[in-house]
Amino acid sequence: METPAASGGGPSPRRWAEKLKSSIYRKKAIYTACLLFGNFMSGWINGQRGPSLLDLQLITGTDMSQGSAFFTAAAVGSLVGAVAGGAIYDRCNKYMSLFISMAGHGLTVAVIPLCSEYWLMITVFVAHEFFLGIFKTGSNVELLRVWGVESKPYMQAFHFLWSLGGIVSPFVLEPFLAVRRDVVQNSTGLMAANNSDPGGFLNASAIPPEEPLETSIIWPFVMTGLMTILSSLPFLVVFIFNRKDDHEEVTKALDGKRQGKKLSRKLLVLTLGLLGVFYFFLDEVEDSSVSFLASYVVKQFKWTKIMGARITSTFWASYAFGRLAAIFFINYVSHMKICGLFFISLILAQVGMIFSGMYLSDVGIWITTCAVGFSISISFPAMLTWIEKDFVQLSGKIMSVIFVSVGLGGMVNPQIIGYLMEESTPLWYNYVLTIESVLLFFSFLVLVWLVKKVLSIYHSSQFELPDKK
Repeated sequence: METPAASGGGPSPRRWAEKLKSSIYRKKAIYTACLLFGNFMSGWINGQRGPSLLDLQLITGTDMSQGSAFFTAAAVGSLVGAVAGGAIYDRCNKYMSLFISMAGHGLTVAVIPLCSEYWLMITVFVAHEFFLGIFKTGSNVELLRVWGVESKPYMQAFHFLWSLGGIVSPFVLEPFLAVRRDVVQNSTGLMAANNSDPGGFLNASAIPPEEPLETSIIWPFVMTGLMTILSSLPFLVVFIFNRKDDHEEVTKALDGKRQGKKLSRKLLVLTLGLLGVFYFFLDEVEDSSVSFLASYVVKQFKWTKIMGARITSTFWASYAFGRLAAIFFINYVSHMKICGLFFISLILAQVGMIFSGMYLSDVGIWITTCAVGFSISISFPAMLTWIEKDFVQLSGKIMSVIFVSVGLGGMVNPQIIGYLMEESTPLWYNYVLTIESVLLFFSFLVLVWLVKKVLSIYHSSQFELPDKK
């Protein structure tokens, strides 16, 4: 069990109020707020993807299998961006790279609904996630650089803001989704009435030529793009002010105390390989759970797309609640115990979702959706601080390896789930994610073994070396 002292102290309001008296702490807090706002917008954008998928298919004239390629393209862009982000963070100005990447992310999201050509939509998704890959790599390492051994609650807060953005955005998107109508013939002619068409699209022969089905998602996407560009401006301001002052002194003032763990080349390769496998499965479960959720309930439960957007927001709400709660308890529990407990809960929730889908239980799907969101919530930020504590000190290059693994997971899963949902049954959404949740848990157990049986011995021997001289 980790103690508050060992973790840098608990995040009590009184403790924060005392620290705010320090000018250095205020600079850290303001800079952290900039990072949090940027990640909030990143989550906002991600929260739009699932509910807007059917409308993006409508814009490009594609089916579910083809539309899932949008997510695969996004994963490719994220992978390339992660590689670029690792090199840029370690070699270039940190603040300028964060500004450019976030501004590019906002610009590309604004033009997504304008891409009626399938190949153009794919291209923009690649560019869109390329910029995000750079931002994610740099911003996560920046948070660890600024807070060091105190980073556990701040990392949870950072990722809580990401999930909070995912809660809000589907509600903003909802009024702009393509409206379904049933057209009925009566004595006076055709009358259109709003109806919860279970298929998500109308039979073209039933729609009069003057009333085609159209989507208006361009407006929330443009608004999101502008807000994201706005979130990038603080990094430009920091860059400009640092140009006026001594850059090295300002950067050093923001540096926190870190663990400083190093590994031999062989151990580093082994560690990064096992972490890569873990993050591959983590992203497959985390990203696909929410990306295909709206499409799943529309196809399996015959819900409307509006209800699909709402259950997506429910997923994000439970996901955000888990991270919000973790801000206050994460300092008082060990990484291994809390992550292990949450992964077991995730497997049980995925099995429950299978039965909910098989028996078409509306209550069951709402409950299990909340359980999946909560169970997966703390994994990503908690694992980052665990890596910093017991594995190796994170750098831009190591973070890029993590996000490359995440990108690879995002490339594989959309194609598998999209194809199986289209060609067989929507229940494959549940089957695939349950299998991957089990594999995620096993990869976590391997990491526990690595820490207890290999790395702890190695770090202890490195610590004892100076005393033997």
